[in-house]
Formats: sequence, structure tokens, C-alpha cells
Amino acid sequence: MYVQQRDEYLESFCKMATRKISVITIFGPVNNSSMKIDHFQLDNEKPMRVVEDEDLVDQHLISELRKEYGMAYDEFFMVLTDVDLRVKQYYEVPITMKSVFDLIDTFQSRIKDMEKQKKEGIVCKEDKKQSLENFLSRFRWRRRLLVISAPSDEDWAYSQQLSALSGQACNFGLRHITILKLLGVGEEVGGVLELFPINGSSVVEREDVPAHLVKDIRNYFQVSPEYFSMLLVGKDGNVKSWYPSPMWSMVIVYDLIDSMQLRRQEMAIQQSLGMRCPEDEYAGYGYHSYHQGYQDGYQDDYRHHESYHHGYPY
Repeated sequence: MYVQQRDEYLESFCKMATRKISVITIFGPVNNSSMKIDHFQLDNEKPMRVVEDEDLVDQHLISELRKEYGMAYDEFFMVLTDVDLRVKQYYEVPITMKSVFDLIDTFQSRIKDMEKQKKEGIVCKEDKKQSLENFLSRFRWRRRLLVISAPSDEDWAYSQQLSALSGQACNFGLRHITILKLLGVGEEVGGVLELFPINGSSVVEREDVPAHLVKDIRNYFQVSPEYFSMLLVGKDGNVKSWYPSPMWSMVIVYDLIDSMQLRRQEMAIQQSLGMRCPEDEYAGYGYHSYHQGYQDGYQDDYRHHESYHHGYPY
């Protein structure tokens, strides 16, 4: 039901933005929950302040939110508030966003915004497509992007890379990595976005990426649809490394990320909260005392594949 509701509001980006809607999503059981926050804003608006990582996994804060709004933790539950954070409506099943928008448009706070937007000529076209800037702004200073492009899902290099990614959900989550897969050539293109919870949970959230965005993303990062390629994009939105061939082991990617200053700050916070992957899932990728090194086998693997990438140590 969550996926149904999420897809519903993602298709209405502009209408969400004109109504200044932020979505707080809480995942997980009572004692091991995490949050994510999505702010929907127009292109010309100043970005909202980024919430600190430790707050997104603060169990007391999450518990208080659920208690404040009477939210169940073991089933789908949605609450709509006004700008004063007072509850306006409860939902126990997914609902069309038109119904939500119609209700919001009766709020006194919204009526004032509508009058202002009308004067400024701000309207949403029914066929307006989500812009590349809006798409990328979701991740800036929040997530790192691992972009993987291939001419098809049957491409040999792409298949090899997927094998290397298998079983790495926890490591991706703790490193705030989101995987963006871009597939196809010509008019037959599509994409999938995979988001991993920052608390290391193995639950993966997937979103389809429309064809026009796949083309825009490839053009923006200058990625050819004819060949396999992978690139790591930092939280600042800049490309940190290109990988023209499959990375048989993710250790090189993790090594690069863990050397970044922002990542070291994240590691310090995660260690203070006791957040880490199980030893069997780490398989040598883990960090100890601020990333003191990998197991010998993976050090050998690193040297073996060192020629396959070039990156920037920041």
C-alpha cells in the first residue's frame, strides 16, 4: 500500500510543490525504525534545510511522532497536517492525491498561497514532466548516487556488475548510496531507482524512472547509451569516479567513499549510535576505528582491480 501511495504523489510533483508539501515516511518496527523526508519545492525556491542523519534514526523522536499522531507501526497509516502541524485527516488506506489536494485547498493557509501564486502566474500544466533539476535535488547533500548505464539488461558487463552488488544492501544504506539503473537505447529506454534505508535495513525501496529522465540524466553526465558505464556521484552532485568496466568487488568504491571527509563524519555518528552491518554481510567491507583497513584478501583484490577506475580523493 505504501508503494501505491508513493507512486501516486510522485506523479504529482508540481502540485505537491505548489502546496508546499513535505512527506515524512517512517519505516520499520517499533525499536528499529528509520525516517526519510522529501520536500517538494518549485525550481526557484531555496532548498529546505537538510535534516541530520542521526535524527532520521532517532528512535525516541520516531516514537514520539507516532505517539503524537496516533500512528500504527505494523500497518499502513497516513496523517495529513496543516502548516501548524495539527492533524486534518487520517488515512488507513492509499488515497488519490486529487482528494488530498482538494482538502488542502480548503485550508486557510493554502487559500492565501493560492491567491499569491495566481498573481505570480504559477500554475501546473497537466502534462508537465519532472525536471532533471528536481530529480537530482532529491539527493543533493542527502544521498550518493551510483549510476549504472547499459544498452540492455542482458548486457554482459551489466549482469556482472549486478552480481557484485548482490547482498550489499546494508553497506549501501550505511554509506547513503542510492543506485540508479539506466537501461536501453533509442526510444526503448527506462530506469529504476533503488533506495536503501540509512539504518542498514535490507528493505529496498524501488521507483521507476521515466524515459525522458533517463535521457536527460545520460546527457547531463555524458553517458553513452551504447556501452556499459558506472559512475559515483557525491552528495555535492559532482562525479567522483568513472568505471568503464564492471567492478568485480565493491571494495574500491567503498574505499573511495570512506576516504571522503563528509563520510568520515557520518562514520563517527554511526559508530556512536552502534550502527554497523553484521560481520557476515560486511565480508571485509566494514570499517573499524574510522576505516583502518580491509581484510587481506580484499586488499589483494583492490590491487588487482586498481587499474579499472580513476577517481578524486575528496
